[in-house]
Amino acid sequence: MKIVRAVVAWWLLMWFPGAWALGPVDGEIIISLWNNQFESDVLNGEVDAGSLTVSGEIWVGDNWGLRAARYEADLEETAISNQSRTQFELRRRFFSLSDNNFFAVGVGAESIDLLNGESSDGLRLSAEARLAVTPVTYIYGRGAYLPDMSDAGNFSNLTGSELEVGLSVTPFPFISIKAGYMRLNLDFDNDEAGMESSTESDGFLIGAGIHW
Repeated sequence: MKIVRAVVAWWLLMWFPGAWALGPVDGEIIISLWNNQFESDVLNGEVDAGSLTVSGEIWVGDNWGLRAARYEADLEETAISNQSRTQFELRRRFFSLSDNNFFAVGVGAESIDLLNGESSDGLRLSAEARLAVTPVTYIYGRGAYLPDMSDAGNFSNLTGSELEVGLSVTPFPFISIKAGYMRLNLDFDNDEAGMESSTESDGFLIGAGIHW
């Protein structure tokens, strides 16, 4: 978690003192239920898991923002859980025609909690695109790559990825509803077994929250 805390502290130091000088602040907080299926060759099997996820983002002015998210899952029967993730990232919008029409890239940190009590931290690189289909509706797609996560116990050379696509609707002022699909992947060397291994979690999600 050290790298995660360092990124958050740096962002607060650099951006919050001048936030209001850059323009209005927009944001969103969403709580979602992610009905996912966890699959791992460590277990040689699959586990169904329902997970609550929390995500939030803030945009300062037209271009700069911060996004944070936490994914939780109850996988007490497994050897490794790659759904318990905490992530923070600084983001930069390009081709920003409106709040819901843009392309953005991000850089930050992510921490993945493993069931054996270990955790893996590392760099997070991301991209997102949104396209408005009505004044209150947009479709979105976001992806992320974790190129070099720290070793954790018997697991080394960890890398990961994330993909999410979906639809977001604002039916009433300050209220957001979204539905989509998300997949998380983690690849690593299982040093104890002397083999390359991987885990994957994917499934549909639905959520609601506040938007301002």
